[in-house]
Amino acid sequence: MESQIGFASQGELLKAIFDAFGILPRKEHPKDLFDEKEKKTLQKRLKRLANEEGGLGSNFGEGVVTLSSLLSIYLPDMTLMSAIGDVLSDVQEAYVDLLRTEGTYLSKGETIRYFISIRAVPLLVMSLHRSILLYRPDTLWLKTPADRFWYLPTIDAEGQVTLPLEKVMRWAYEVCGTSQTQFHFPGKNATSENARLQNNLDNAVNWTRGSHLPALPGLLRNFSESFSAMSAAGQEIPNAMKVSILANLVLSRFSSYVFREITKAYGVEYLREICAQFRSYDSYIELDVGEFYREIAPVISTKATKEDQLATWAKAAGDYWSFLTEKVVMAQEELQQAYDPYRGLVSEGVIDALTRKYGAFAVQASVDPTHRKKQFQPPDCFFQMLGLGFELKRDGLVQWEQIESYAADIENHSLGDHLGWLVAWIRAAYFYRREEYATAMPHYQQAFDLGKYRAGKSQYDLVNQYVEVAAKNGKNKCFKNGVGWAQYLQVPIRWLRDDEPTDEKLDMVFYMLKIARYDHQL
Repeated sequence: MESQIGFASQGELLKAIFDAFGILPRKEHPKDLFDEKEKKTLQKRLKRLANEEGGLGSNFGEGVVTLSSLLSIYLPDMTLMSAIGDVLSDVQEAYVDLLRTEGTYLSKGETIRYFISIRAVPLLVMSLHRSILLYRPDTLWLKTPADRFWYLPTIDAEGQVTLPLEKVMRWAYEVCGTSQTQFHFPGKNATSENARLQNNLDNAVNWTRGSHLPALPGLLRNFSESFSAMSAAGQEIPNAMKVSILANLVLSRFSSYVFREITKAYGVEYLREICAQFRSYDSYIELDVGEFYREIAPVISTKATKEDQLATWAKAAGDYWSFLTEKVVMAQEELQQAYDPYRGLVSEGVIDALTRKYGAFAVQASVDPTHRKKQFQPPDCFFQMLGLGFELKRDGLVQWEQIESYAADIENHSLGDHLGWLVAWIRAAYFYRREEYATAMPHYQQAFDLGKYRAGKSQYDLVNQYVEVAAKNGKNKCFKNGVGWAQYLQVPIRWLRDDEPTDEKLDMVFYMLKIARYDHQL
């Protein structure tokens, strides 16, 4: 992991999702799906997105559409696609919310670990249960391994990790009633010769040993060819089971990549920790969701037609999920009110009372992350220097010598990577007040560039000042980049707010910001 301070960019995360599914164009893709030009175009688009070149919003949107199109090739069931899309959308929205609301003093690697522990694990438990609940009637055909947590790795006492892909492959052999050898090379014996099937078997053996993860097209092609070979040998696998196996392979390939990368970055013990955290949250939410299942079953049984049953389920599931979400929000609000800043905690009595009122999941979804945040301590003097920096930025009488002294102190405390964006912003504000907009612009540019993945709640003020000074300097490209970033974060821009950013509207905003002054909001 890099040591650079700040959150990973959205482009880096989208690229990681492509890598996790293993669907970037490779030789296993059918030639009619990707020619060399299309491969290079997609790879260039992802690189531009990771480097944040061009329009962030348009590039990200195109990347998501491409991901969906590629995934639909291997998951043709639209219900499964929707369920997966909902979960990924929840994760992406949570990450954007984190960028918008929380600044960071952590390295890129540590911010990802922070996101996983504090946001992603509780979110994924909730999101997965929501998808299972809402899409359940349309996915009853889908068979999965008996292990409730087949999509999580298993870690033994010695730290040996069994990834989900291996679990799913071994489950496939079991439900098909055959060995790995006879699954991939039916009828194999000492005199058998079939290079293609032997290659499929050799690859499968390597994959179950965890030597490497296959590209998704190669993985699914291997199993599809094995199904055909078994059929030719007289062992026909029911179509529903074949589709279930292939769908589970897609999902387990994704989760295996994620958990493998987590292990590489943070070690086996952290992997063990987040798996235990996931199971703990799951046990809490199961108490809530299990009650819903018990109550809805007799209601569904009274409906005479399939259509009535589906309509009743959809209405009840949607209403219940809104109720559960509201409980989580209300518990969070009451916990915040009960928080004792001097002791740094909420009393056990309050936690017990709220658990009885809202349920264990609603309470622990707030309490547990609060405890885990204590693992992520700031460097020495960080908050002291942060507060002093904001005082200087707001001070209309600040002297340049004070700013330079502050910048030197930042370097002396080894906080240049952490608060360099704030130093640049203070300098920019100084020249803004003097109406020296051309001099202010490079400082605003530096503050904007450095603050994107560090500034948190300051994003609104910073990006609005950046686009204003860009307009005052006639820098239309910088102005549009700033507007694009603000829209991506769902941060309003003055004069634009919630309006569609048409060329005409942007021209008007550009003009208004060119002539307006907002000294009082520095």
